[in-house]
Amino acid sequence: MIDRIRDLLKAKDWHPFTIHRTGGDSIQILSREQAWVSPYSRLVVETAPGRIEVLNPEQTTGVDVASITFTEIQNQTG
Repeated sequence: MIDRIRDLLKAKDWHPFTIHRTGGDSIQILSREQAWVSPYSRLVVETAPGRIEVLNPEQTTGVDVASITFTEIQNQTG
C-alpha cells in the first residue's frame, strides 16, 4: 500500500487521492505537498494546516484515486 501511495505522489500526471485508514476514516490528499513517504515506509500527512500525522503501513487499508473526466483532460492538455 505504501509503495502505491509513493507512486501516486511521484506520478507525472498528478491526481488527488484518498487514503483509507483502519478504523474507517480517510484522508484526502489534494496536493503532492500534503503527504510524504519516509525512507522507513511511514506516511507523513498534513491533515489540516499545521497538523501532521505519521502513519505506519498497517494503518492504511486502501487508496482511491479521484476519477478525471474527458473535459478535465482537455483543459490540462489544451
